[in-house]
Amino acid sequence: MSSPRILVVEDNLATRTLLQHTLEMEGYEVEAVGDGATALERIRVRTPSLVVLDVMMPGMDGFAVLEKIRAQESTRELPVVMLTALDDPDSTWKGWSAGCHYYMNKPFEPEDLINVVHDLTSGVAA
Repeated sequence: MSSPRILVVEDNLATRTLLQHTLEMEGYEVEAVGDGATALERIRVRTPSLVVLDVMMPGMDGFAVLEKIRAQESTRELPVVMLTALDDPDSTWKGWSAGCHYYMNKPFEPEDLINVVHDLTSGVAA
């Protein structure tokens, strides 16, 4: 059985690289992109097992990307972990109500992210 495929969407190169390496060390197949439009194209071409999605990105923010993911029948149930520095109640509620499976604030502990990703890709609710 192949490893779950994770799509990391993060505009900050250092954070994107950290996320990619952290998940790859856990045995996941990871593709990392820097913007929402590219993420949607990658999802359209080959749907991943899970998306780790930054919220604050130039152009299309994470909320808009999540809205487009949820609008498609083929990706309506795709697990999405939102990872963001926006930790105010309104942003958190916006992420949950838009349909994310988990909302994680930056800075984050890599082990916490690994646990959430593992739970969501092995069919266990986070």
